[in-house]
Amino acid sequence: MIRSFVFLLFALALGAQDVRLQVLSTSDTHGRILPRDAYTLQPSNQGWARLASLIRERKAAQPTTLLLDSGDAISGDPVNYVRHRLKPELPEPAIAIMNALGYQAMAVGNHEFDYGFSVLRSVEEQAKFPFLSANTVLAETGKPAFTPYVIEEKAGLRVAILGLTLAAVPSMSDRENLEGLRFLDPVETARKLVPKLRSDEKADLVLVLIHGGVGAGSSLSSVPVQSLAEKVAGIDLILAGHTHEPLASRVAGVPVLQAKAYGQALGVAEFRLHKKRSAWIVDECAVRVEQPQETTPLDPEVLSITEPLRNATEAYLNTYVTDLSVELDGRWSLMEDTPLLQLFHTVMRKAVGAQLSAASSPGSRIFIPKGPTSVRQFFALAPYENRVARIAITGAQLRAYLEHAARFFNPSYEAKLFSPNARIGDYDMVSGVNYALDLSRPVGQRVANLKYQGAPVKDDQVFTLAITGYRLAGGGGYMDAIGFKGQPERTSAASLRNLILEYALSRPTLSLSETDNWRTIPWLDRERVLVQQP
Repeated sequence: MIRSFVFLLFALALGAQDVRLQVLSTSDTHGRILPRDAYTLQPSNQGWARLASLIRERKAAQPTTLLLDSGDAISGDPVNYVRHRLKPELPEPAIAIMNALGYQAMAVGNHEFDYGFSVLRSVEEQAKFPFLSANTVLAETGKPAFTPYVIEEKAGLRVAILGLTLAAVPSMSDRENLEGLRFLDPVETARKLVPKLRSDEKADLVLVLIHGGVGAGSSLSSVPVQSLAEKVAGIDLILAGHTHEPLASRVAGVPVLQAKAYGQALGVAEFRLHKKRSAWIVDECAVRVEQPQETTPLDPEVLSITEPLRNATEAYLNTYVTDLSVELDGRWSLMEDTPLLQLFHTVMRKAVGAQLSAASSPGSRIFIPKGPTSVRQFFALAPYENRVARIAITGAQLRAYLEHAARFFNPSYEAKLFSPNARIGDYDMVSGVNYALDLSRPVGQRVANLKYQGAPVKDDQVFTLAITGYRLAGGGGYMDAIGFKGQPERTSAASLRNLILEYALSRPTLSLSETDNWRTIPWLDRERVLVQQP
């Protein structure tokens, strides 16, 4: 009897194994390496060099660790442009760093396509870990364009890592970069695969690695995580990305973790599990976002791996461009015509031979003083790869375009000037016509005195309009607002940034002047704009 009781206790003890698993996650690093701003050269607590030291520290403290990334790793910083366009023989910096740190997988983000599918494929070949995206498929065959998922075994656990990409990629990228691809609903894709991961792959844990954020959007928007958590059963942890904000929370009961962008923080998830008979039970999944300290040392291997590329990038950024005869100041570009926006308009119209152009401000913090300039200063105006397209629109569509832009503002009599969730990059100003935005009027009825070459614009009048590839793809909702579903008449071969550089380089002295072709009614107070603008 006693012998049987001892045997039973021994069997129960064997069946009550405890395991701890650590999951470390990064996202939206966008090529940042050093803890400084690439354009102002001011210190900034960001970048792989400091983040890598924190990753190594956390891995050393808990050897049972998975290291994952939620995408947007290979575009967004000057080092990415120099590597992909000027020095392709050098290793892609983020991938080389992730190889050295021992990453298990990376989700494919929308900015992974910035330099085209062929460049992405070549970068993928350098990685010692899979690029995951179960819902990105080849348009012709419907077959997955990337590895859908991977199974990792840690401490007796079978961990399935399902990769997903937001379906809204086509609204954020130049069409040419996505040729031959389709993006399926990530939630529907997960609903099909998660049960199979449990049954066919015998997964003890299912992690979803998604380039997509949390918000009140649909599953087809840029923020599908809430839909994913609410509609797909069997997910133990969602590792999100895209929105750049840190998050450690639960959505519909599912732990959700998102590291802060640019390598400013690390996502940490700690699982505690026990085995009951043949099944692993999750007792706890604690999530947090941890930031490196300013005293965190720079990782020497990261510095060594990236030194040749960083040196080449600095030489490129320090290249002299031209002498500016006027300041390019972004502070007032939301309230009046400025030389800064005229630079965009002039270059865009010239590039594709359009009558009109639509452009948004590169930001209120942009300031290039008069005098000698460098590539570094102009690079800051358009850091991403974005081409210029020419489309044909009617006068009615032009008015609709401007009405959509005017939604950026609240009524002028309200204390808050800008609409909730207003983004500077979503407010376009049009050059080539004269107009006013009457902010005392309701949304949809604000465009006044719209004229072309001194004559009122007629609804059936046809114009050519230069816009960015981002706008053409649907960014900011302008194409939906004007009902445009056609193809561009012309698309620039070079990116908007390179077109601006070419324009500036061709002139020993760059002179720009505003045309004062648009205004608001009433005039906006500069101090109010400066304080409140996003």
